[in-house]
Amino acid sequence: MEQGIIWVHPTDVINAADYAEQGEILLTCSTNFPLESMQNANDISLLKRDLRKLGLAADVNDVQQAYETLWLQYMATLAHAGVLAIGFGIKMKHPTIPKAMLQAAMEYHIMLFEVPEDVNFSEIVKTVLHRQAEESEGIQRVMYNVQRDLFRATDNENVIESVVRESAKRANGWAAFVNLKGSIISISDASKSQQATHLSLLMVQQEEQRCNSAKTCFCISKGRNRYYLCIVEDGKRRLGTIIVSSQGNGDSNIARAVGISAADALAWSLPSRIEERKRRMRFGNLAVEQLASGNVDLASSLFKELHANAISFPMTLFCIDPQSTESDFTSRMCDDIADDGALFGQFQDYYWILAPAHQSERIRTLLADSERILSGTATINDFSNAPDVFELALKDLCMRRIGSHDSIIDLSPHELVSPEIAAAYSSELFALVRSLPKNEKNQLMRTLRELLYTAFNVGAAAKRLAVHRHTVENRMSKLESLLGLDFTNESARVKVWIACSFMRDEDMSTSR
Repeated sequence: MEQGIIWVHPTDVINAADYAEQGEILLTCSTNFPLESMQNANDISLLKRDLRKLGLAADVNDVQQAYETLWLQYMATLAHAGVLAIGFGIKMKHPTIPKAMLQAAMEYHIMLFEVPEDVNFSEIVKTVLHRQAEESEGIQRVMYNVQRDLFRATDNENVIESVVRESAKRANGWAAFVNLKGSIISISDASKSQQATHLSLLMVQQEEQRCNSAKTCFCISKGRNRYYLCIVEDGKRRLGTIIVSSQGNGDSNIARAVGISAADALAWSLPSRIEERKRRMRFGNLAVEQLASGNVDLASSLFKELHANAISFPMTLFCIDPQSTESDFTSRMCDDIADDGALFGQFQDYYWILAPAHQSERIRTLLADSERILSGTATINDFSNAPDVFELALKDLCMRRIGSHDSIIDLSPHELVSPEIAAAYSSELFALVRSLPKNEKNQLMRTLRELLYTAFNVGAAAKRLAVHRHTVENRMSKLESLLGLDFTNESARVKVWIACSFMRDEDMSTSR
């Protein structure tokens, strides 16, 4: 019997399935069942009563058929409850195991064994309990060692990979960790990736069907192999799922213990790693932004906050298109370059990595592992020219799009314009507007925003502003005078659109 026995207990009630649990063995003499020969005076009455108790019609016109139906229904309910086997005590009432019971047990694949008259049910229960106690003690010893080794594995920098590797070793099988989206973060045997993904989907299905919402460990059997999927949680926040396989010749109890211990180890260690990753991301984003803006001193201090090592030049700046990356790219990059003296951050809708010379090639390899990732590079020899290098890296990315799965045609209008030049142009163009009283300035900028939105359709803009079209025309004339542009000229409209797109003054922005 491959599945573990959780309990053994005697019962003679007809509705035993209502009280049974998965993995139990029932011991019964079936004193509440009529004899198969129907030779007792009350057997017909018993048959009718038992049929009703199991939710069946008390139709006994064909007694033999009704008797067989009774046993079939009895076995069906026990099989549904997950009962493993039934021990039938003979000669208390029934001289032998009824043939109808044998047929029903075969029908529902429930093991049925005969308990001789001289064997007391209590002896069977004691024997099983004693064996379970011995197994439990052995499992506790193993589990202690497993817990110790798995918690030691969390000392590794790459905690997930370390715990997965140790779990596979202790379970004598394979292990994997998948995130909330079902993506594999780490797996001990890459050939099992498809299987791990399928198992995580099966677990989701089990979760949707389960009654116990607090359940955190699932067992999925396939042939002789068992797979334990344990949810890793930090309080009420789910972090992912650890999958541990038990091969056919392995101990499934050990695999289950490994899965639970691995989930505990990750639940204990991951939250602090996640918070540290968030901290590094915040510092990285700010450092990249300051560096791109030319604030060298602040960027340098932030860089040193993340890395104790001195900044060494030359460095390579990588500009990465986020749309070409996987959903877990940022977390993987943070983990992969955490102690490599490299800086990772996000700025202006792009990912940026600043790497010293000795790490540049490794990062190129990391990015090249995915054929989809698009990146541009530029060399930076001194932070003083950082803004120019950022622009060069972005331009390199744009050029690399040609001939790839993307096209330069897909570039946004902003990417076709130099941000610094556009921002400077915007500042100078709107200088007179900026000097106006606040109410008048806001009124004109709001009108311009609606004109841009409606492609300079005066009637549509007036409707959106809830004013007369003459009011919009008057404001347009004033804007043309202040900006020195003729809005009937297509070139002028493009210029004002670019200027508004790169406007850095929040009070003046038309994007609200």
